[in-house]
Amino acid sequence: MQVHQINNSNSEGVKMALDHGILNIPLHKRGNIDRDIDKWKAEQTKEKSKRLDEINYQREQERKEAERLFKLVDRKLMWAEAKRIGMSLPDFRLELKLMVFNRPKQAEKILPRLIKQD
Repeated sequence: MQVHQINNSNSEGVKMALDHGILNIPLHKRGNIDRDIDKWKAEQTKEKSKRLDEINYQREQERKEAERLFKLVDRKLMWAEAKRIGMSLPDFRLELKLMVFNRPKQAEKILPRLIKQD
């Protein structure tokens, strides 16, 4: 006969008495651990989905603002900036468009320099 030792100490290492009364209660009356785990997983998924929705909404707003600024860019200032950094105008314009889509926060910092101030 094999003897199994049950670790019945709390988080502080203090030995606690094993409640044999709980062991005599059938599993279906003690609660369903699988149901509790599934409920917890569903809550975690719901919270993660909510956070992702908030992040996506914020990113979409940043992208819209960057697109608005891109439409206001002055072609002459864009040409001068492209020439200054050694790029052709089409390549520079493409780089700005990609920045607006992929890195809208960075685009919001750069694009105001390319808008003609009246």
